[in-house]
Amino acid sequence: MSASPAARSSFLQGCRDSLPVCLTFGFLFSSIGALASKAGFSLLQATVMTLTVHAAPLQALIVQQSDTLGLVALLAATVLVNFRFVIMSSVLAEQFQHVSLGRSLLSAQLLSISTFTLSSRCGKGPGDVYAYYLGCGTTTLGCAIAATAAGHLIGATPSALVAQLVTIILPVHFTALACHAAGGNRALQATVAGFVLTPLIGGLLGSLHVLVVPLGIAVLLCAMDNRSQRAAP
Repeated sequence: MSASPAARSSFLQGCRDSLPVCLTFGFLFSSIGALASKAGFSLLQATVMTLTVHAAPLQALIVQQSDTLGLVALLAATVLVNFRFVIMSSVLAEQFQHVSLGRSLLSAQLLSISTFTLSSRCGKGPGDVYAYYLGCGTTTLGCAIAATAAGHLIGATPSALVAQLVTIILPVHFTALACHAAGGNRALQATVAGFVLTPLIGGLLGSLHVLVVPLGIAVLLCAMDNRSQRAAP
């Protein structure tokens, strides 16, 4: 049965909304591909790993510790690193009640923090949240696979400049997602603020800036939106 117009519209909207996520995934997974190449993984192995694992922290652990990591340690690391997906899946399951178990399992690989956050926001509207989730997931996973392949083909160790860009982009990425999840319309302002504040706060708080910058900017912009709504006649 062909998809309804509402489902097609939600799918395409998910594709569009996930484009900023693809920018972050491009940096992250190209670095994963380069590390995989350096560790001796073939192009096929690197891309299949992204397709099946689809979790940058765990993939980085695999490629960096592939010679010393045993099966038991790998399974334990997988459970610890990816346990958050159990919680996210249970939340989305409430919104996917009209979707069959088979379809839900087939699309589970598309789940990430980014697709979860965007889909949770869509679930508050009138659109088809499952179609929106598929749009987000297929776009971001496709980008991740392509970036992994590109990084593997380049084969170079990520430069210091790329590493610095990733440290800036990650807080900006989560800031924009936090603003989307809050239902605000200030994603552009959040992105600019993130690029400005991340280098400044990063020097003071170290690795904590990954949490402090997104949450701080999101709270501030949401407060500004609420104040504007109360002031409106």
